Amino acid sequence: MRNLSDFLVGSLRTARHFDREDYFRQLADQGFTHVTVNGLGVAQPFESGPPGDVYSWFYDYSPDLDQFVESSLIKGMYPAEYLQANREYLKANASLARKYHLVPGLHICSPRSMPDEFWSKYPFLRGARVDHPRESFRPRYTPAMAHPSVQAHYRELVRNILNEVPELGFVHVWTNDSGAGFEFVSSLYAGRNGGPYLIREWKSEDEIARKAAENVLSYFRLLRDEARQVNPDVRVICDLGSFSVERRHIVARLGNGLDVGSFGSFETVETEDERNQLQHVGSIVHEKLDLAGSNIIGFPFPILVYERLKEAANSGRQWLLVNATPRSLAPYDINGEVLKAYQQEPISDIQNVLHEAADRWVGQYAGTLVDLWNLADRAVRLFPPGVPYCTFAFPWFRLWVRPFVPNIDLIPEKRRAYYERFLVATFNNPARVDLNNDMLWNFLTVKEAGEKRESIDREVLPPLDQAVGIARSLLTAVPPSRPERAVFQDLSDRLTAGRCFYVTLRNLTAWIEAVHGYREAKSEVDKQTYLSKSRAMAAHELDNTRSLLQLWEQSDVDWISISTGGESAHIYGENFGELLKNKIELMERHMNDEPYIDPNFMWRMPAGES
Repeated sequence: MRNLSDFLVGSLRTARHFDREDYFRQLADQGFTHVTVNGLGVAQPFESGPPGDVYSWFYDYSPDLDQFVESSLIKGMYPAEYLQANREYLKANASLARKYHLVPGLHICSPRSMPDEFWSKYPFLRGARVDHPRESFRPRYTPAMAHPSVQAHYRELVRNILNEVPELGFVHVWTNDSGAGFEFVSSLYAGRNGGPYLIREWKSEDEIARKAAENVLSYFRLLRDEARQVNPDVRVICDLGSFSVERRHIVARLGNGLDVGSFGSFETVETEDERNQLQHVGSIVHEKLDLAGSNIIGFPFPILVYERLKEAANSGRQWLLVNATPRSLAPYDINGEVLKAYQQEPISDIQNVLHEAADRWVGQYAGTLVDLWNLADRAVRLFPPGVPYCTFAFPWFRLWVRPFVPNIDLIPEKRRAYYERFLVATFNNPARVDLNNDMLWNFLTVKEAGEKRESIDREVLPPLDQAVGIARSLLTAVPPSRPERAVFQDLSDRLTAGRCFYVTLRNLTAWIEAVHGYREAKSEVDKQTYLSKSRAMAAHELDNTRSLLQLWEQSDVDWISISTGGESAHIYGENFGELLKNKIELMERHMNDEPYIDPNFMWRMPAGES
């Protein structure tokens, strides 16, 4: 079992109060065997972009090999102090892994793009364009993997990083996303493209897919073979979700240390025939289990955790990628307690596990604590699927700090800058003024949005309201001197934060229903109906934001990850409260505006140009 979280390889590594060594100790205690260790040792990645470009933020997690060591081909292209800081962080993490008897490894976005200096020197080595045109104002390219000099470059990188950390036991490759990708594969954001060395133009779709698959496999084998010169047990885990067309040419040629992973939420083993092929070649499937949330740290859903573990065990899945909440941020994390208990022995009755943990923490109040966990679990499991931005994209679109008003465009750009600076949307992306759109993506119909809003109102918020009410009552009943009070204060704040989170998502769907419903209305009666819904939505979110601000100002609990290195697209900073105040001010001013979305927003030019 391996950790799957941002706390070591992603943006949450800078979270305040996060105790890195304690996290390694915790993972070992909970039965983990492997751990990813290759986060950046600096607050921000080296990658940058022109003004308005947001793509560089996707280089903050799962850094590639060249962010730690050099090869002859790229010597001097990254600052020595940058590489040194990253390398020291990597080695320190690997040392902690050894200390707690965990196998360290890498999770890399690879092969990743090269800096502009590289292309000035080696323009003939250009491979695939791998950036996302929706989010990038500068093309990013990876080197042409078919070229012998590029292959030698990657071999040297593998040798050099294994020389620094010889005990690395695995390399997990995520690709065709986040500035990484392979030539001519179908899922590149810019479409199939690449350099001159792999396949010539005007070939059939199948010929291109086969050649692209061979190129992908050559890289996976290169990683495995070079790493096994140092550690014969190294395994390379290949995510196949980004090879929708090519995977049929890849699967049968895996095995011998080339495994399959499921890092992306959309990834599954597609067919029983594919499973049989993987089993035949001896390729292990590493499957993902969501056992913790990243938007609200330590929010409890222990029965759902138990059910997911049980289903994995019953289906014979033995190699798991699991996210675990750091107990340095959530000391009473019941989800982690369930995971630990399940690792020790099969659980016959989950309620017994909950009562045992509750008895250790709060004694005579154990029954009430279990009731609160069960209520929170019910809210999580009944949250409707398909609500936009409800997982990793929640911070990208700044939903907690941007104003939910019916005509966002009426707010001057200068007043929106406090949240648009880290919004994953370029100046002409309608996502800036339409919560239902991300350039050419339209997420929900008015009917679908209304149904999801009603579902949240009916199924999700009532158990949360009940849980928050019980927790607050307990805080008045339990004397401040009692140790149990700390447990209930911790849970009360996480439940309150969770309620704010789900209310914001509820109001996201309400915004879509009201604003798009108003735009599509055919009669004045319908327009007035949706106008009323718009104003009710804004009032609801305004109250919710005030509650969130109050929690932020009064709580000492780490219910949200706050970066010690400053705000980014992936994480909020110490100025979170000021951002909430800005949202409140703008909503008070604009909550009763007439709903409107500029249908031509995408065609806008920068300010001052026509």
